[in-house]
Amino acid sequence: MLTNDDLLLWFQRLAIPAQTRSIIDCIRSSGPSRHVGGGRTNVSGRYPSRKMGVTIQFESHRVELAGVYEMEHDAGVLELF
Repeated sequence: MLTNDDLLLWFQRLAIPAQTRSIIDCIRSSGPSRHVGGGRTNVSGRYPSRKMGVTIQFESHRVELAGVYEMEHDAGVLELF
């Protein structure tokens, strides 16, 4: 996860507008929008993200977990929420 200084440098380098910065700050400071539940056919679990320093919940091992794993190991992805 980016530090506040790293994030500010990224905003400046890409000339991110103030309104967009505000939206990103809101997303970064919010908790999960929902709790993961399991259905009859879903496989839910938790992935310990080194990139984010938290455990990320997933509700589908074929789609969500695959996406989390891909973003976790993609150097071009700075953070995932």
